[in-house]
Amino acid sequence: MRVLITNISPLRDEALYEELLRYVPAERQEKIARYGKPEDRRRSLGAGLLLEYGLRSLGCSLLSLMPGTETVHLVRGAHGKPELSGETGVHFNLSHAGDYAAAVFDEGAVGIDVERARRVNVNVMRRQFTAEENAYLQSGPDAFLWLWTRKESYCKAVGEGLHLPLSSFDVLENQVAGRTAPAAEAAEAETAVRKADAGEFYLYTEAPVKDYVLSVCAGHPITGCLVEKVDLRKLFDGIS
Repeated sequence: MRVLITNISPLRDEALYEELLRYVPAERQEKIARYGKPEDRRRSLGAGLLLEYGLRSLGCSLLSLMPGTETVHLVRGAHGKPELSGETGVHFNLSHAGDYAAAVFDEGAVGIDVERARRVNVNVMRRQFTAEENAYLQSGPDAFLWLWTRKESYCKAVGEGLHLPLSSFDVLENQVAGRTAPAAEAAEAETAVRKADAGEFYLYTEAPVKDYVLSVCAGHPITGCLVEKVDLRKLFDGIS
């Protein structure tokens, strides 16, 4: 597993922004252009740059005719999760928040979530957590962000997204514990829970930079996972 994080603040420099834009494929360039706010465009570009950088280290590229790489394309899974075409054996996931973008690469299903510290009305969010998790929320101001990033990374790893009720699984331990969905849950939601529980998933969380929390989730125990900080201004040094 490889986990990358980068500060996207340098992309406020318009010249650097335009220079780095050529390292992401046309599809992402079009996606970036559709964002109305400059900060959203920078986050999307930053995530795209990490994706291309990470893929090249694994012998792949989303850009055509890159020497020494296999050209791959993004496709969508059953619930819209981006995946790579072909039989590369490479799985990835992206996240961004505030001034940071993050990416994770692994040999199997994987998810990542990075969040910036912010004020949250915990009482409003209680329905998203199990009883045990709600008790943990009282342990300190960082408890919510710790739990939330773990929930999000798990949903992204299993590929269910918003189809999976957040209160149907517990993330207090490093191995995700599935729970029985309440009788009142819709049939579709219950199906999603059963599908997600079909495999074992594990979590890892750290605070890679001040005021940010990052969690990753994968289908194997995660040990000694240190987030790698990279300077986006130097990602493609020496590469045309």
